[in-house]
Amino acid sequence: MNAGKERAEQLQTTAIRKSDSAPLLEDRSYLAYMRPTPRPFLNFASGHFPAATVTAPHSHPCIAIHGCLHGPLTFCSTEGEMVLDAGVFYVIGAGVRHFWRNEGRHTAATVSMLLDTAKPGRWPVAANVESCCEELQSVVQQLHRFTTSGDRELHQAFWQVADHLTAEKTLEPISLTGALLLFLGLIKERLSGTAVNESGEQDAAQQIRRLLLARVEDRLSIAEIARELATSPTRAKECFRNAFGCGIMTYFNQLKIWQAKRLLNDPSLTVEQISQQLGFSSPSYFSRVFLKQTGETPTAFRHNV
Repeated sequence: MNAGKERAEQLQTTAIRKSDSAPLLEDRSYLAYMRPTPRPFLNFASGHFPAATVTAPHSHPCIAIHGCLHGPLTFCSTEGEMVLDAGVFYVIGAGVRHFWRNEGRHTAATVSMLLDTAKPGRWPVAANVESCCEELQSVVQQLHRFTTSGDRELHQAFWQVADHLTAEKTLEPISLTGALLLFLGLIKERLSGTAVNESGEQDAAQQIRRLLLARVEDRLSIAEIARELATSPTRAKECFRNAFGCGIMTYFNQLKIWQAKRLLNDPSLTVEQISQQLGFSSPSYFSRVFLKQTGETPTAFRHNV
């Protein structure tokens, strides 16, 4: 018996005999949901773990993803015991022994799937699925813990996958495939070190960008933008520059010029009307900004088009 297997079985024995006064733990788990998926995803399912449940130590021949939908639920492995609550999941390397234990009073639930990275299925090269699997196969050797509450993108992707699994009515297979691929791509990004700033800076920058897109025809100041996001002007400018590499007003003017190019195709609108419609302080300022960003004046652009 190897050390990992021995350690996992010792943990399970301790779990079963944890307390003479506690109820005897036994395997009461059952499969509650299961959905068919394309490769590399296998065994996409939700297990339910009633109170006083402990499962047998086991491992998988390929990478596994195990997450908690309803907790608390204790995940046990050769690295020890970790309590999981809703939104926490592990990416587990092939051959890593583990088991589950629920000493709570309520039924806990998981979402799980296997990734057959050696046989990812047939995908277009541009989809990048095969190379993603190759990278995961080399990176995931032990346990990798993810807590989605601090990562908005991952949080949304995790619960979207869970919703597909537990939906009363089976949703479109293509929607499920898209949700799984998005989830897998985000996991790969986080494992490769390109995770978003957990401080929420990236999220704040995206909120600013969405605000600018929605109000491209308005006149906005940094102070107004910061007020909309309930933050300070300094923080708004810093987080936006860190995320997009330019200032807020520079980006806003770029959006306005992109919109101006579309409007200049309409011969019924004058340059002055377009300037007013996009919230520029004057036609001359609009022309200066347009010239700076495109290398030609609005009139010349319209003539060339």
